[in-house]
Amino acid sequence: MNQIVSRMPMDEYRAIDALNISRLKELQRSPLHYVHRLANPLTTPPLTLGTAAHCATLEPERFGRQFAVWDRRTESGRMAPRNGKWWDAFQAANDTRTILTEDERDEALSIAKAVRADPVAMRYLEAGEPEVTMAWEPGRKGRADWLTTIAGRPTLVGLKTTRDCRHFSFGSQAAKMGYPLQWAWYHDGYREIRGAAPLVVEIVVESAPPHAVAVYRILDEIIDFGRDGYETLLDQLAECERLKQWPGPYTEEQVLTLPSWVYGPASDDLAELELEQ
Repeated sequence: MNQIVSRMPMDEYRAIDALNISRLKELQRSPLHYVHRLANPLTTPPLTLGTAAHCATLEPERFGRQFAVWDRRTESGRMAPRNGKWWDAFQAANDTRTILTEDERDEALSIAKAVRADPVAMRYLEAGEPEVTMAWEPGRKGRADWLTTIAGRPTLVGLKTTRDCRHFSFGSQAAKMGYPLQWAWYHDGYREIRGAAPLVVEIVVESAPPHAVAVYRILDEIIDFGRDGYETLLDQLAECERLKQWPGPYTEEQVLTLPSWVYGPASDDLAELELEQ
């Protein structure tokens, strides 16, 4: 069924029996890793600061309901450790919320404040819907951070924290983390459901002060590159399912090579000399 639903609870989203891009990207390592992850979903919670900053920026009205702040102090004014009867009682009283330290709370709110003070970012965030679940045939799903309309055109907006928001650094991070596959997956999902190609925008904010912000429009050439990537993975998945074979990264003996930096600068000089000869 093709549908778009905003603010769907995460448990309901996870219960949708469909393939998402995070799972598909496991194939980039190997089919063996893919099928292992399918049988053993990740139980590690997402990074607390990133999740808190995400909520504070896109759904500030929900921040207090989702997060609790551990602020128990001793008589000396120092923070009590996260153990013992005080900690156990605090956990029990906040069993449905994620617990933050005061520093984590302050950092998340600072990140949100920086994004919302950026006029370019706010062009996309001043109106719209957060946590947009998309499900489309054949058996696929995705969860976009934000959906809005800019100049009459639907726009999918992502929000990511990073160490360095400058284009050469974030571009490298995007390539390493497979973001183009994600951008193309969401783009194509929305187009399949609504019949219109959306703009795709990524708001990037540095996790450390002063929380610089950059806004990137994702060009069609990157969407095309990401689509080629995920379609190749879908073909690989179909072949593995047909053969019922899930190999690891290598099926034959390999020859090990070491990176050039191991050998030091002398190896670079030698390589240049050989090229000259």
